[in-house]
Amino acid sequence: MNAPQEMVDDFRNHLWACFKYLGLGEPTAAQYAMAEVLQNGPTDMQLQAGRGFGKSVITACLASWFLLKDCNTTIMVISATGNKAAEFISMTRKILDLVPYCEHLRPGDHTTDNAFAFNVEARTKIGQDKSCFARGISSQITGSHAEYVIADDVEIEGNCETSAARSKLLNKVSEFEQIRNVGGRVIFLGTPQIQESIYNHLKEGYPVTKFPAMMPDKSIISESEDVADWIWNTGLEPGSPTQPERFPEEVLLQRQAKVGPRLFSLHYKLDTTLADSEKYPLKLKDLLVFDINPELSPEKIVWASSSPNKHVPAFGLSGDLVYDPMWISSNYTNYTQTAMFIDPSGRGKDETAICIGSTCNGYVFIHELLGLDGGYSEVTLKKIAKLVFQYQIKLVRVESNFGDAMFCQLLRPVLAETCGQVAIEDYRVTGSKETRIINILEPVMAQHRLCFDTKAIKDKETQYQITRLHSGRGSLAKDDRVDVLAATVSYWEDSLGLNVDKAIQKNRALEQNEIIKGWLSDKQRGYGLLSSKVSGALRLQNNTPPSPSNKWNRTHGRSW
Repeated sequence: MNAPQEMVDDFRNHLWACFKYLGLGEPTAAQYAMAEVLQNGPTDMQLQAGRGFGKSVITACLASWFLLKDCNTTIMVISATGNKAAEFISMTRKILDLVPYCEHLRPGDHTTDNAFAFNVEARTKIGQDKSCFARGISSQITGSHAEYVIADDVEIEGNCETSAARSKLLNKVSEFEQIRNVGGRVIFLGTPQIQESIYNHLKEGYPVTKFPAMMPDKSIISESEDVADWIWNTGLEPGSPTQPERFPEEVLLQRQAKVGPRLFSLHYKLDTTLADSEKYPLKLKDLLVFDINPELSPEKIVWASSSPNKHVPAFGLSGDLVYDPMWISSNYTNYTQTAMFIDPSGRGKDETAICIGSTCNGYVFIHELLGLDGGYSEVTLKKIAKLVFQYQIKLVRVESNFGDAMFCQLLRPVLAETCGQVAIEDYRVTGSKETRIINILEPVMAQHRLCFDTKAIKDKETQYQITRLHSGRGSLAKDDRVDVLAATVSYWEDSLGLNVDKAIQKNRALEQNEIIKGWLSDKQRGYGLLSSKVSGALRLQNNTPPSPSNKWNRTHGRSW
């Protein structure tokens, strides 16, 4: 039976027939729009649509259309699991059974026809690759070839949580280019699960077209980017349903109430920013960033998120920027303590992470946060000694979990030679690394008590480790810097509960008491610094005026 030409020429006509014989009714306007994008869109592309929009069913119909146009074509369907890919194959196979003009494509009695692959009966070219076959993304796909590669939800929550898992998934996806034959296509169907989704990494080679369930707001970049032209041409108001036949407004509102704003934003708006906002709790915007004096601390800093810092590029998640403080006190005081914290590495790819911090008035000030290559090498030890000397540090704390304090023993003679007497001690950490770091840093950052010097937060790797950490095990391939930052903050945890204003008042009172004590001292009275109203009942112990040299010593603490 020859297929009607209009069914061959326009996929939307074939989609109408498929839906009719599958008992699905007529496709909606949004589904016809998705069919048009699949037919006439980029050769290699990504199609993202709200859950329940029918993108997998539509693309299963597309696979049957490819076979209708050329019975010798080959189609490879890849999903996160082999069973999921087999479901796609089953739908395509069912279309060949039900649509009358596809009768000549139905597998015959002596043709491959099973859950994971089938050959069409009209096929005239024999090869090892089936007309349509299914694979799981983690299975052996190297060596297969096809004109069309359809990747249906290759990324799911379980295989993209960690950096290592995403890297492995990207390596598997990169094989698609070796699988597809010249002149073929690669089509991705799916919804990104996180900001670091492999779909975002693939955008340059596989452009994205989005069909959200709810009309996006053009003023919100994360909602409006990559949205299909058809959506904008509807002229709907933001928040209106884009496929009211399947998801009227009341249904969308009910689902939003049931699944929560995070999942709704992810699955129906195709906007990952809210999902990431909750998944990644550490934000650049919560930091106090300014040029920090290495010797003196401002008494008080007021946080604000109104003025982005023009000198610090932001490498955080979408919309997460570095901001200037609203106000910095003009009164300065000495730091309560300054120390260096070290997370040593071996000879592998890990860095030796260094954090130099100070504390005062309930704030933690980070002067340096960096990673050094070289592990236990002499060059690395000398760089550390140089920083200790530069900041006049008297305490160095070294994590000893995996080195049994060996790093301390190697560092001690280098510091003694360069910096003189410096206290070196080791510390240990326990429990789940990711959870421990978040539990330490999140409340301090949320209360805006963590201050960064401008140069300490500029580095991309530093910002990446802070903003991409979540509670999942192995969430970062490298976490040395954020780990040593947590150790620094944890060391001064008890002082972070201070009320800044009360601490300032206490310091004022102590300063005033020192002045009064100075006034009441016999030596000061000897200079005639007290007024005539102060009693002279105390015996003057020394009537001899101090020499200029002694006066310099007392006033300035030094002599030349």
